[in-house]
Amino acid sequence: MYCSLMLFIGIEITSCIKVKDFTKDEIKWFSPYNEIDTVIFISKKSELDTIIFYKKIAQSDTIRNMSLGFYNENYLTVPYKPTKGSYHQFALMSDGKTRYDQNIFSISKSSSVNYSTLEITFFGTIFNGKELNNIKQIDKDVYYFDSSKATYIGMDEEKGKAIKDFTFDTRIGIIKYTDDRNIEWQRK
Repeated sequence: MYCSLMLFIGIEITSCIKVKDFTKDEIKWFSPYNEIDTVIFISKKSELDTIIFYKKIAQSDTIRNMSLGFYNENYLTVPYKPTKGSYHQFALMSDGKTRYDQNIFSISKSSSVNYSTLEITFFGTIFNGKELNNIKQIDKDVYYFDSSKATYIGMDEEKGKAIKDFTFDTRIGIIKYTDDRNIEWQRK
Protein backbone atom coordinates (compact mmCIF):
# COMPACT_ATOMS: atom_id res chain seq x y z
CA MET A 1 0.00 0.00 0.00
CA TYR A 2 2.80 2.43 0.97
CA CYS A 3 4.72 1.70 -2.27
CA SER A 4 1.58 2.23 -4.35
CA LEU A 5 0.88 5.55 -2.62
CA MET A 6 4.47 6.73 -3.15
CA LEU A 7 4.36 5.70 -6.81
CA PHE A 8 1.08 7.59 -7.29
CA ILE A 9 2.48 10.72 -5.60
CA GLY A 10 5.66 10.49 -7.69
CA ILE A 11 3.71 10.22 -10.93
CA GLU A 12 1.48 13.14 -9.97
CA ILE A 13 4.42 15.37 -9.08
CA THR A 14 6.45 14.57 -12.19
CA SER A 15 3.50 15.01 -14.54
CA CYS A 16 3.36 18.67 -13.42
CA ILE A 17 6.97 19.37 -14.47
CA LYS A 18 6.93 21.79 -17.40
CA VAL A 19 9.77 23.40 -19.27
CA LYS A 20 9.25 27.11 -19.89
CA ASP A 21 8.89 28.03 -23.55
CA PHE A 22 11.88 29.39 -25.43
CA THR A 23 11.83 33.20 -25.51
CA LYS A 24 11.38 35.28 -28.65
CA ASP A 25 15.03 36.37 -28.36
CA GLU A 26 16.19 32.75 -28.16
CA ILE A 27 14.01 31.53 -31.02
CA LYS A 28 14.94 34.32 -33.50
CA TRP A 29 18.02 32.36 -34.61
CA PHE A 30 15.83 29.44 -35.71
CA SER A 31 13.31 31.49 -37.74
CA PRO A 32 14.81 30.90 -41.22
CA TYR A 33 14.80 27.13 -40.84
CA ASN A 34 11.22 25.98 -41.32
CA GLU A 35 12.15 23.79 -44.28
CA ILE A 36 15.26 22.31 -45.88
CA ASP A 37 17.18 25.01 -47.74
CA THR A 38 20.14 24.52 -50.07
CA VAL A 39 22.19 27.71 -50.30
CA ILE A 40 25.05 28.46 -52.67
CA PHE A 41 27.84 30.79 -51.58
CA ILE A 42 30.36 32.16 -54.11
CA SER A 43 33.80 33.43 -53.18
CA LYS A 44 35.55 36.41 -54.75
CA LYS A 45 37.76 33.76 -56.43
CA SER A 46 34.67 32.05 -57.94
CA GLU A 47 34.90 29.06 -55.57
CA LEU A 48 31.64 27.45 -54.47
CA ASP A 49 30.19 26.27 -51.18
CA THR A 50 26.81 24.59 -51.41
CA ILE A 51 25.39 24.17 -47.93
CA ILE A 52 22.27 22.27 -46.94
CA PHE A 53 20.52 23.82 -43.95
CA TYR A 54 17.98 21.38 -42.56
CA LYS A 55 14.63 22.11 -40.97
CA LYS A 56 14.81 22.86 -37.24
CA ILE A 57 14.33 19.80 -35.05
CA ALA A 58 12.51 19.88 -31.69
CA GLN A 59 13.17 17.10 -29.19
CA SER A 60 12.48 16.44 -25.51
CA ASP A 61 13.93 14.26 -22.78
CA THR A 62 12.11 13.17 -19.67
CA ILE A 63 14.37 12.35 -16.73
CA ARG A 64 12.79 10.36 -13.91
CA ASN A 65 15.58 9.04 -11.73
CA MET A 66 16.06 9.07 -7.98
CA SER A 67 19.76 9.92 -8.27
CA LEU A 68 19.53 12.34 -11.25
CA GLY A 69 16.22 13.93 -10.31
CA PHE A 70 12.93 14.55 -12.02
CA TYR A 71 12.91 17.05 -14.86
CA ASN A 72 12.18 17.60 -18.52
CA GLU A 73 14.58 19.02 -21.10
CA ASN A 74 13.62 20.55 -24.46
CA TYR A 75 16.02 20.90 -27.38
CA LEU A 76 15.90 22.76 -30.66
CA THR A 77 18.60 22.24 -33.30
CA VAL A 78 19.32 23.12 -36.93
CA PRO A 79 21.73 20.67 -38.61
CA TYR A 80 23.66 21.70 -41.69
CA LYS A 81 26.32 20.26 -43.97
CA PRO A 82 28.32 21.30 -47.01
CA THR A 83 27.78 19.18 -50.09
CA LYS A 84 30.55 17.11 -51.66
CA GLY A 85 32.69 19.38 -53.81
CA SER A 86 32.22 22.46 -51.63
CA TYR A 87 35.43 24.29 -50.75
CA HIS A 88 34.72 24.27 -47.00
CA GLN A 89 34.19 20.89 -45.36
CA PHE A 90 33.81 19.46 -41.88
CA ALA A 91 36.81 17.51 -40.58
CA LEU A 92 37.09 13.78 -41.12
CA MET A 93 36.65 11.43 -38.17
CA SER A 94 39.38 8.94 -37.26
CA ASP A 95 38.04 6.41 -39.81
CA GLY A 96 39.19 8.80 -42.56
CA LYS A 97 35.84 8.54 -44.37
CA THR A 98 33.10 10.02 -42.20
CA ARG A 99 32.81 13.75 -41.63
CA TYR A 100 31.67 15.26 -38.33
CA ASP A 101 28.11 16.55 -38.02
CA GLN A 102 27.38 20.11 -36.94
CA ASN A 103 24.34 22.12 -35.92
CA ILE A 104 24.42 25.77 -36.84
CA PHE A 105 22.13 26.43 -33.86
CA SER A 106 21.31 24.36 -30.81
CA ILE A 107 19.48 25.35 -27.67
CA SER A 108 18.26 23.46 -24.64
CA LYS A 109 16.06 24.42 -21.72
CA SER A 110 15.42 22.40 -18.59
CA SER A 111 12.61 22.44 -16.06
CA SER A 112 15.17 21.84 -13.29
CA VAL A 113 16.95 25.18 -13.71
CA ASN A 114 15.70 28.50 -14.97
CA TYR A 115 18.04 29.07 -17.91
CA SER A 116 18.74 27.85 -21.39
CA THR A 117 21.96 27.07 -23.21
CA LEU A 118 22.48 28.35 -26.74
CA GLU A 119 25.33 27.39 -29.05
CA ILE A 120 25.97 28.85 -32.50
CA THR A 121 28.44 27.02 -34.76
CA PHE A 122 29.49 27.80 -38.32
CA PHE A 123 32.39 25.93 -39.93
CA GLY A 124 34.16 25.33 -36.65
CA THR A 125 33.59 28.75 -35.10
CA ILE A 126 31.59 28.25 -31.92
CA PHE A 127 29.82 30.87 -29.82
CA ASN A 128 28.32 29.84 -26.49
CA GLY A 129 28.25 31.02 -22.88
CA LYS A 130 29.55 34.53 -22.26
CA GLU A 131 30.96 34.79 -25.81
CA LEU A 132 27.37 35.11 -27.09
CA ASN A 133 27.65 38.70 -25.80
CA ASN A 134 30.33 39.31 -28.47
CA ILE A 135 27.82 39.03 -31.31
CA LYS A 136 27.40 42.48 -32.85
CA GLN A 137 23.94 43.57 -33.98
CA ILE A 138 24.28 45.53 -37.23
CA ASP A 139 20.59 46.38 -37.63
CA LYS A 140 17.20 45.02 -36.55
CA ASP A 141 17.66 41.61 -38.22
CA VAL A 142 21.38 41.34 -39.05
CA TYR A 143 24.18 40.13 -36.76
CA TYR A 144 27.95 39.97 -37.19
CA PHE A 145 30.04 37.15 -35.70
CA ASP A 146 33.79 37.77 -35.35
CA SER A 147 35.66 34.48 -34.88
CA SER A 148 38.41 36.16 -32.85
CA LYS A 149 35.74 36.74 -30.17
CA ALA A 150 34.30 33.20 -30.32
CA THR A 151 34.47 30.50 -27.66
CA TYR A 152 36.30 28.13 -30.03
CA ILE A 153 37.78 28.45 -33.51
CA GLY A 154 38.57 25.61 -35.90
CA MET A 155 36.53 22.86 -34.24
CA ASP A 156 35.74 19.94 -36.55
CA GLU A 157 36.47 21.86 -39.73
CA GLU A 158 38.90 20.79 -42.43
CA LYS A 159 42.37 22.03 -41.51
CA GLY A 160 43.30 25.36 -43.04
CA LYS A 161 39.75 26.29 -43.98
CA ALA A 162 38.54 28.19 -40.93
CA ILE A 163 36.06 31.05 -40.98
CA LYS A 164 37.18 34.52 -39.77
CA ASP A 165 33.68 35.98 -39.53
CA PHE A 166 30.12 35.57 -40.74
CA THR A 167 26.98 37.65 -41.02
CA PHE A 168 23.54 36.29 -40.20
CA ASP A 169 20.10 37.66 -41.05
CA THR A 170 17.28 36.33 -38.83
CA ARG A 171 14.94 36.32 -41.86
CA ILE A 172 17.05 34.22 -44.28
CA GLY A 173 20.12 32.86 -42.43
CA ILE A 174 23.83 33.25 -43.27
CA ILE A 175 24.31 35.98 -45.88
CA LYS A 176 28.11 36.14 -46.11
CA TYR A 177 31.33 35.00 -44.48
CA THR A 178 35.08 35.53 -44.75
CA ASP A 179 37.53 32.64 -44.61
CA ASP A 180 41.01 32.63 -43.09
CA ARG A 181 42.51 33.63 -46.49
CA ASN A 182 40.53 36.93 -46.19
CA ILE A 183 38.30 35.85 -49.07
CA GLU A 184 34.67 36.89 -48.77
CA TRP A 185 31.85 34.51 -49.67
CA GLN A 186 28.40 35.88 -50.64
CA ARG A 187 25.06 34.12 -50.63
CA LYS A 188 23.86 33.72 -54.21
